[in-house]
Amino acid sequence: MNKNLGIVIVALVVVVPALYASQRQNTPSPYVQGTVLEVQKQEVYSPDTVGGSNPSDATLTSRYYAYEVSIRVDCKTYVGRYETPFDYLPVAFTANQPIQVRLARHVMYFDLPAYPNMRMGIVHRSAECGQNR
Repeated sequence: MNKNLGIVIVALVVVVPALYASQRQNTPSPYVQGTVLEVQKQEVYSPDTVGGSNPSDATLTSRYYAYEVSIRVDCKTYVGRYETPFDYLPVAFTANQPIQVRLARHVMYFDLPAYPNMRMGIVHRSAECGQNR
């Protein structure tokens, strides 16, 4: 009885992970290959008022950065907007660099090493293929 139980445990420890790994390899990746076309940086200032009706209250201004990143996937170009309080965009977003992107209806996701599941809202899309007639 102990021998049969040992065989079952070994089979479960070896076979189940192997089956899971082979099934996972057959599942297509939701990411597709894209190319970074262009990056435009913008500094955005937004006035925030502090206090109430007192005229001596000064207006505070907050600054953040917005990046518009153009990505080409097949014949389509997607422009995503990334907003951050920091003057920094990952180096993966350099012109003419390949990048893995997952496209949703209004959002692009990027799987970067330091930023897994990084998200950018799509602000514009266009198609260039098949328009020359």
